[in-house]
Amino acid sequence: MTPRQREEAERLANHLMDLHEDLLFIHWHNLVHNSNQLNHLIRYAMIGMMVMMIALLALVATFTARMDHITRYMVTMAEDMQSMRVDFSDVTQNMHALSDSVQQMDGFIAPMPAIYGSVDAMGEHMATMRGNLVKVSETMDRIQHRMHTMGQHLMEMDRKLIDLSGAVGSIGRDVDILSRPMSILPNN
Repeated sequence: MTPRQREEAERLANHLMDLHEDLLFIHWHNLVHNSNQLNHLIRYAMIGMMVMMIALLALVATFTARMDHITRYMVTMAEDMQSMRVDFSDVTQNMHALSDSVQQMDGFIAPMPAIYGSVDAMGEHMATMRGNLVKVSETMDRIQHRMHTMGQHLMEMDRKLIDLSGAVGSIGRDVDILSRPMSILPNN
């Protein structure tokens, strides 16, 4: 090999080494650039997931709070229904007592010779009937009061359900608004 050829070979080898170093630098630069983009993408995805998680937690908290109110009204209504059942049982007993008094009055009216004694007994039974009618009236008043209370509870429960519907709708709108930045991310 002549010195000129050797010089040409060394120059060519140096040129190839320079090209190799340039290609390694470009490859390294592309790796760093791609990893930076990937890091940014991961950060945005994590932020988006955190926002969605907060919105879901707010939805669950709102739903749980509203259900607690509704449950309390349902318990109150169940207690009122139990009280009404007791009141209806009292009405039934009073009606039986009233029926017994009427039957006994028939027995006192039948024997005409003992009319004076029957009239006294009738007076006592009339007083008993009057007391039973007063009890029936009081029981009916209690039933009417309980029905009125149940109506108020139903109206309040309806209002709470309307509030819950509005809260869920507003949270849905907030989630839509918060998820809009996620639409700029690639779908891959």
